[in-house]
Amino acid sequence: MTFTRTRSVLLSVALCSVPAIILSLSPAAEAAKKEKAKPAAAKKKAAPSGKAHKSADTAVVAPSAANQVWEKPPSEDITKIPTPPPAPPPPPPPVETKPASEVAPAAAPVAAPVVESPPAESPAPLSASPPPSEAEAIPALVPQQPPPPPQWVEHLGSSAYPGSGPYAQWPWLPDAYRWGPGAFAGQMRGLYGGSLWLEPSFHGLQWPYMARTGVGVSGSVWVDNGYETIKRGSPTVPNTTRWLQQGRAVLRVTPTYVRGEFFIQAQAELVANGCQSTGSANCDRSGSGTVDTDDLWLRVGQWNLWDVKVGRFEGWELFHTGMGLDINTQERRGAWDTTQGFGLAGLQPPDYYGVTFLHDRPRGLGWGYLAGHLYPLSILRLELLGELGTDDTASSGNNYLGARPAAIFDLGWLKLKGGVEYEKRTTGDQENDAATTLKTDQKIQRTRKGYGGAFQFVFDPYVEFGGNIAQGSEKNINDKGEPDTITQSYTVTSIGGFANLRIARILARGGPALLGLEDLLLGGGVDWTTWYGTYRLNNYPQDYAAHLQIFGAIQYLVFKQLFVKAVFAYARGDLDPSKSHDPASGDMNYSNEMYSARIRLMYLY
Repeated sequence: MTFTRTRSVLLSVALCSVPAIILSLSPAAEAAKKEKAKPAAAKKKAAPSGKAHKSADTAVVAPSAANQVWEKPPSEDITKIPTPPPAPPPPPPPVETKPASEVAPAAAPVAAPVVESPPAESPAPLSASPPPSEAEAIPALVPQQPPPPPQWVEHLGSSAYPGSGPYAQWPWLPDAYRWGPGAFAGQMRGLYGGSLWLEPSFHGLQWPYMARTGVGVSGSVWVDNGYETIKRGSPTVPNTTRWLQQGRAVLRVTPTYVRGEFFIQAQAELVANGCQSTGSANCDRSGSGTVDTDDLWLRVGQWNLWDVKVGRFEGWELFHTGMGLDINTQERRGAWDTTQGFGLAGLQPPDYYGVTFLHDRPRGLGWGYLAGHLYPLSILRLELLGELGTDDTASSGNNYLGARPAAIFDLGWLKLKGGVEYEKRTTGDQENDAATTLKTDQKIQRTRKGYGGAFQFVFDPYVEFGGNIAQGSEKNINDKGEPDTITQSYTVTSIGGFANLRIARILARGGPALLGLEDLLLGGGVDWTTWYGTYRLNNYPQDYAAHLQIFGAIQYLVFKQLFVKAVFAYARGDLDPSKSHDPASGDMNYSNEMYSARIRLMYLY
């Protein structure tokens, strides 16, 4: 009985174990074993790689979930639920990413065996993705306004020299001298800080050059402290001694619109004068008033091709005096005479003539210039300056019409300049005959004309020098249509030269400047001007005056910003009126001598 029960129990256990054995050998059981073994393998694999790795920027980077591959549970097993995978490690710190609309969709997971790397090798640290650009950070579906054109305030220094910009090319005329952006930079203007480098018309080029739209700001400030003494040859004319300080400041504003090579540009120069006595003749000579305007013009054109300019400005310089004879200075005025005592009123030592009738800025109430410039080659520049206007818009105004063509041939080391000019002044108001009530044009008029030229050499960084010659004439007609005997006609002729030396570089013979005096310049110049009037007494020689002006200068440029210049000058003025040859007239001929010295501090910005 007992045996029978035992056999029955064993048989029952065997029958119950058969399904379990069959089930354990089935494919579903094998899959379940793999699922149970997988978390353990993952933990073992993550042991070395799950450690934090520090990149070059010390950011902690965790393994990316995109590199993990998961197998899909068998679809035929509906009785077992696979063990869920372990929780992923915490994500890295958030970084900026593309918007969801721009992120590429992730690839679908595929069933593939996991290949384990050797335990000795640890995975390379992952670097953080670069931040997106500004355009990527904005969703593509958001409409964006186009950016406004760039505009800014720009300081106009040496970078505004026209040679720093691109040179256009005439398509029908090849130009071997267009050397590119640096063709006229630096030494091509002249010795750095020298008088040719400071030449106000920039040798005919389109200064200030601005390659982009904006507002240019520049200017200058100078103050002179000086002394002069004049000894006059006439025993009845007193001598003169003067101590003088004068100054001038210019603020230059140049708004510019640029589109490719085309530009529209305007310029205004506001002037503050050191002299504050508006009614003084001295202020008139040094700038005419306490606050004034120099340039006021507008021009349009294409860089280094052509432009048209209208307003108040100076013509191209055709007579260069060097480091002395600056305008509004003692040595420029020279050995002037006085009307006190028995001085010869109306006869003065003449200022030099350098094709200057239409060079200086016009000073009338309704009077200005119109100029066209053409640049067929980078070495050839042409200017046709026209003058029109009136010196009084209210009453008794004179009308002015004139023209001044000029040309500059510039190889850098050699500059040739020349021009001619013509001006006619007529009365704008008619005469009214009280008896007949007829209105007739007045016959009063003045005609001025002249011509001249200059040559200049630049051997940087050692020396620059040049010479000038010019002749002009003025003819005055009175109200009867006859030569005017009160305001007489005349002919003026000037010849002169200058030289500037960088003496430290010359003595160094190609090496570095001695004692660090790289920015020390020595200069000198001489000008001789003769003036012949048309008035003559009987058969005596006509009125005559002459002016000899000589100067020497030394200049040092402090930090390449502050110009410190000392100028020493001598002048002799010869006065020989026609009446002096008549013993009965009581007039005499004589000469004046002037000695002067001044120190100028000048800052350009």
